[in-house]
Amino acid sequence: MSFFRPFALERWFAAHEFSAPWLLCASDCESRSIKDVLALEGGAEEALLSLRLGYTESRGSPSLRESVAVLYQGLGPSSILIHAGAEEAILNLCLALLGKGDRVIVNFPCYQSLSEIPRALGCRVDALRFREESGRWFLDPDELDRLLEKGGAVKLVILNFPHNPTGGLPSPGEFEHIVESCRKAGVILLVDEVYQYLEHDPARRLPAACEAYEKGISLNVLSKSAGLAGLRIGWLATAMTEVLDRIAVVKDYNSICASGPSEVLAGVAIRHLSALAEANSRLCLSNLALLRDFFARRQGRLSWTEPEGGSIAFPRLADEEAARWLGAKGAGDAEALALRLVKEAGVLLLPGAYYGYTPAYFRIGYGRANMAEALARFEAWLDGPGA
Repeated sequence: MSFFRPFALERWFAAHEFSAPWLLCASDCESRSIKDVLALEGGAEEALLSLRLGYTESRGSPSLRESVAVLYQGLGPSSILIHAGAEEAILNLCLALLGKGDRVIVNFPCYQSLSEIPRALGCRVDALRFREESGRWFLDPDELDRLLEKGGAVKLVILNFPHNPTGGLPSPGEFEHIVESCRKAGVILLVDEVYQYLEHDPARRLPAACEAYEKGISLNVLSKSAGLAGLRIGWLATAMTEVLDRIAVVKDYNSICASGPSEVLAGVAIRHLSALAEANSRLCLSNLALLRDFFARRQGRLSWTEPEGGSIAFPRLADEEAARWLGAKGAGDAEALALRLVKEAGVLLLPGAYYGYTPAYFRIGYGRANMAEALARFEAWLDGPGA
């Protein structure tokens, strides 16, 4: 492909996700059946079964946009644009707003499309780096200031909180600093908020970008906290309705509209999002305790900085373990480990190199109900043939 570079993470999952018995790197939370979703609301089953399978409105059905708008203070349905998942929303937004020579700031590491689509469009992409500092993954607002002040005007700042893959989460003060820096520079701020509602401390939940900033755009989806990835429903929310108008023009050349049955089910899910997200948040916290004990037992062999939100973490191999596991010296190679692990134990990890990051790191997911068994199989492999 001459335009986009291959999406490394998605190619990895295409090769392994549906053949590996145990996914220990999934980013989404425990899913629900259609029956479970319909049971959330009286009349939902009849609404779905009586739906005629024609086209839906390009911007999303009015009832769905109204339900989504309720999630945000001060916004109405005209401030919501429905997409077929978060990926389409990212693509359409970048196609609508960016062009060759534009300057974009993106947090790093990141979900590849957040940086690759601007790069492929000819933008200059500057990395705002998460780093491990004082027991947390930290994004320095002062570094954002330096990037905004040097090298010419910035068209778009793209951030992700809680962060994929580290689970990093700015403090309220740090987030306020970020917003004020973007306001001072007059730059649009897109925040990927797909892990919202999975903050480990609910008091740490940040305001949505579209609520905190007049040029803020919030991206969200039902795949993560609600566990309904199969619906393929996401959305953009912003007070800048003129920006949504531009994105809607691009959407006409992409999906055109979402699936009608998915929109009906999504409306039910969004109206009961707090219950769905709370159940998955409890599951994440329970699994997080298992991971905490696991890494404590593996000190000196594996290392991690505990995430503050989301359903994924970003641990790493210690250097000495690379030699033990892989017969190599120097930095760990999580991809080699992951390939051995999935082949020998059927447990899948995601190498950090697939984020363009240091190869010693790997992603682990803790939002699924079978994580405890997958983790036990990983540990048994470490103590057996993997040792």
